[in-house]
Amino acid sequence: MKKTIRQLLNPIKWIKAYQFHQHNAKFDKSTYDLELYLYSKVLKSDMLHYGYFENTEIAPEDISLKAIEDAQVKYAENIKDLIKNKDGLILDVGCGMGGLSGLLHDNNFKVEALTPNINQKNHIDLKYKGVKCYHTKFEDFQSDNKYDTIINSESLQYIDLDQAIAHVDHLMNEDGQWIIVDYFRHDESGVEKSGQILNTFHAKIAEKGWKITYFQDITLNALPTIKWINMYAERFLIPLKHFAFEKLRFKKAWLYYLTSDLRNGIDKKMVKEFSAIDPDKFLKEKKYLTFVIEKK
Repeated sequence: MKKTIRQLLNPIKWIKAYQFHQHNAKFDKSTYDLELYLYSKVLKSDMLHYGYFENTEIAPEDISLKAIEDAQVKYAENIKDLIKNKDGLILDVGCGMGGLSGLLHDNNFKVEALTPNINQKNHIDLKYKGVKCYHTKFEDFQSDNKYDTIINSESLQYIDLDQAIAHVDHLMNEDGQWIIVDYFRHDESGVEKSGQILNTFHAKIAEKGWKITYFQDITLNALPTIKWINMYAERFLIPLKHFAFEKLRFKKAWLYYLTSDLRNGIDKKMVKEFSAIDPDKFLKEKKYLTFVIEKK
């Protein structure tokens, strides 16, 4: 304890701590997404979405990592089956670790990938050598190519909707198709704000005069993964946090007292993050949908 107090009273330590804080405050999620990194280490399919379970009644206790990976592959195969021009050029926007692009390439599709995350691009360049991957945000992407199919697989939620529509309009051939598989919010309410507003999306597509040629509600098919993540949060992560805090309280009560604001901040952050994996809230606030949109 005395050693820790001496360090806390050392002005050089405070200066270095401030410099460290300033450096890390510049963290750019688009270049290194911690959540996606975690998922990529847990799941080996190179797919960072909820997947598609044909058995929507499966209990979370009965779901294995292999079952989730199989559901992710099924999700990707569903997208593959929606592509009408089998010989056309495809752009996989927000491609993650490259799982979908790799599957399409292995099935002899001509596919290019795009990600703002340099770590994901490096992974794709190393593992999926037949897939050209661009390191950029979709909003900043420039290309002389015209694409017959543009895919947003759980990535439209991260893009300004007006900019997404404008870029699709510019990059997609007149007889092309825009495949979107993502979750949408009913309205602005709710703690977790990711996902486009569904009514706004419909209005802007109609405003462009574009047509929805295919639609499927896959909310229930994605829900088993959400239930599985929620189960592990409730049975493992939350109890582990409680164990760690209580261990600190018994071992170093003075440090427990001094870190009350930090612990309260962690609690609030966990409440916000776990709201995204609450199955009941998800069903109430969002829908997971598949769209195919064509210009005419």
